[in-house]
Amino acid sequence: MTDADTLTQGRFRDPAFNDVKASALARGGFVHDMLNHVAAYLPGPRDSDSARTLIVSFDNLSATRETRRMPWGNSFLSAQGWSIMGVMGRLNDWYRHEDVWDFFDVLRDEGFFKRFDHVAMYGASMGGYGALTFAPAAPGCTVLAFAPQSSLVTELVPFEKRYRYGRKQGDWSGRYSDAAEGVRAAKRAYIVYDPMERYDRKHVERLDGPNVTALKVPYLGHKIPPQLKRMELLKTLAVPALQGRLTEAQFHRMFRARRNSLPWLVGILDRCLQRGHYRSGLALSEKLMQSEANWKLRKQHRALQEAVAQMDGAAGGAPQAAE
Repeated sequence: MTDADTLTQGRFRDPAFNDVKASALARGGFVHDMLNHVAAYLPGPRDSDSARTLIVSFDNLSATRETRRMPWGNSFLSAQGWSIMGVMGRLNDWYRHEDVWDFFDVLRDEGFFKRFDHVAMYGASMGGYGALTFAPAAPGCTVLAFAPQSSLVTELVPFEKRYRYGRKQGDWSGRYSDAAEGVRAAKRAYIVYDPMERYDRKHVERLDGPNVTALKVPYLGHKIPPQLKRMELLKTLAVPALQGRLTEAQFHRMFRARRNSLPWLVGILDRCLQRGHYRSGLALSEKLMQSEANWKLRKQHRALQEAVAQMDGAAGGAPQAAE
């Protein structure tokens, strides 16, 4: 199945994937068209040591809205000179179709992953689920997953109230179904998540094991990669993690160095608004306004002022308890 002529035969049904097909074939790779998904292999530069690293990238929920599809993280991954296998979806079904499982089984059985010096699985949210769940296809791989789900099977994750649509898609009883099982095949798995997001935290609690490194990024919410990018931290974190050499100490140094960045501060104020911590949020925003002239901070400052005024008004002006 990994022969290019075999994989590119037949009707390619969706023009949104024309660009990735052309790019893959131009680089000596292949595309594989499935019912709800397309897989594209884009080799790195020939005779390059970096090309001997393969990153298997999984789409997240927002990818299906794009009209010109490329693997998730393609620009960043290509800039490193790495080879890329992008698994892209037409349907947000958490890769719960047998043809996806068969595709990974064939790659494993034909020794495709063994051609590389290093293999890493990469994704966020639904893509993070895919990265963890398909690790057994490349035993000993590295995984980097941002805010992943571990499963959508109600019996396994009764706490999960989101993604009702996804729970109804595909076959959740088949192979490659539980990330808590899949992660055991990885040599090392980095899980980046916001511990203040309750559902995300409970999924990560299922992903235990000596090979798992859980990296907490409080106040960044569920959509972590764009927040890290705004903090100029995504590449700094992702490169060593995908290479399997990031340590917790290195991560904590990186994150501390960015704690004064605007996305981090905006995230804290957003959390204060969401959780009703209006006074502490207002005190922080007033302090920040002394040195930052940013429209987002001004907007949050006004919202916090209004929330405190409403709270005081509802209490008849009586002093409020400290938070």
